[in-house]
Amino acid sequence: MMPKLFCVLSVFISSFVVAVPNVSSQGLQFQLNSPLNADIITIEGLLTTILNVLLVLAVPIIIFFIIFAGFNYVTAQGNPEKIKTATRSLTYAIVGGVLILGAVAISEIIQGVVESFRN
Repeated sequence: MMPKLFCVLSVFISSFVVAVPNVSSQGLQFQLNSPLNADIITIEGLLTTILNVLLVLAVPIIIFFIIFAGFNYVTAQGNPEKIKTATRSLTYAIVGGVLILGAVAISEIIQGVVESFRN
């Protein structure tokens, strides 16, 4: 699943890169201008931006599923099967939230380590 996603993203992003001819004293040269944000000039910047977008999209979904699990607990009315479903929903929502926040934390840690080696 993930290799397919990266292939689709790379094709999508690379299809919008424009080659701009530049005539100088050295002859005809081409410069690739990215239509993305000016901060995204490296793979690190691209991955950080993708992670930030995923975080912005995932947080409301996680909050929704936590509220949904709470609603299922309230409406279960002692039914063990519904309580089991609500517990599973809450567990998955919390695990998903921890994974997303963990990915952001690991990204920040790796970025800090790399920056410390550059200096």
